[in-house]
Amino acid sequence: MEEVKNFPNLLIVGAAKSGTTSLHNYLKQHPDFFMTDHKEPHFLINNEIGVKRVHKAVTTLSDYQKMFEGSSEYKYRGESSVMYLPFPDITIRNIKKYLYKDVKIIIMLRNPVERAFAGYLHNVRYNTSENLSFEEAIEKSEERYQKTNDMTPDTRYLHVGMYYNQVKKYMDEFGKNVHVVIYDDYVSNINRSIKRVFDFLKVNNIEMDTSQRHMVGGWIFKNPILRKLMVSKNGLKSFVKLLLPSSSLRKKIRTIIMRFGTSKTPELTTKMRKFLEDYYRDDIVKLENLIDKDLNWNK
Repeated sequence: MEEVKNFPNLLIVGAAKSGTTSLHNYLKQHPDFFMTDHKEPHFLINNEIGVKRVHKAVTTLSDYQKMFEGSSEYKYRGESSVMYLPFPDITIRNIKKYLYKDVKIIIMLRNPVERAFAGYLHNVRYNTSENLSFEEAIEKSEERYQKTNDMTPDTRYLHVGMYYNQVKKYMDEFGKNVHVVIYDDYVSNINRSIKRVFDFLKVNNIEMDTSQRHMVGGWIFKNPILRKLMVSKNGLKSFVKLLLPSSSLRKKIRTIIMRFGTSKTPELTTKMRKFLEDYYRDDIVKLENLIDKDLNWNK
C-alpha cells in the first residue's frame, strides 16, 4: 500500500452547497486541526473522473502531500472536497489505497431540492460554462457531463442530490467513523452543530468565531460578459493589476463593480420545485431510515 505519510485522517466529503466551506474554515480555528489552505483538491477522484473537470485539481500524490506539510503535530489533518460524496466508489477505493483505515468522514446534507438550485446558482456566478436556464441545465445535466470532458461534476445537479446510496456506502465502509450534519440544523444552531462535530472527533469543545460568512450567495451577474471578465483569467485583469498595484484600491473598484453589476438571484419556480420534490421523494425516505432522522424535507 502506498500511504500518504502523516496525512489526512479527516475528510469533509460533501455535499456541495451544504456548509462545507464554513465548517472547513471554522475547524481551522481549533488547535487540534490542520485544514488545508486549498479547500477542494479532489485528489482522490481527479484522475478517474478526468483531470480537466475540477478547478485547481490536485492530481499527483506528491502535490497532495505538499498540502499537508507542517501538519504532523496536529491530531487531525483534514481536507474538504465536496465531489467525494457523489463518487463514493472511487473515493472509498482511494481512501483505502492512500489513507489511514481510521479516517474520519464528515458528510453535510442539504435538502436536495434547495441544494440543486443553489448549486446551479453557484455555477451561474462562478462557472462561465454554465449558460443554460435552470430547467435546461437539469434536463441536460447528465448528457453534457458525459459528452464534455472538462464539464465540472458540479453541474450534475440531479445526481449530486441522490444521497441515500452515497451516504450508505460511506456508512457501510467506515461505520462509526462517519458523522452526518444536516444543513438545517447547522444553520439554525451552528455552535451546537460544531460541538457535535467536536464530540464525534473527541476534541475539546472551544468557542469558535462563527461570525464570518463563507461563499455567500444571493446574487448573480447582470451581464454574462461582465461575469466572464470578473471570473475568468484574462488579459484585462492582468493589465489592471499592473496598472493598479494597490490591492486595496483594486478591492474598492471590485466592490463598486459588484454593487452595480449584480442583482438578486431569481426564485425557484413552482414548477421546478414540484419536479424536484417528486424526483427526490423516495430517496429522501430511504435516507431518513438510514440515518434514523425525520428530515422534514418535501413536507
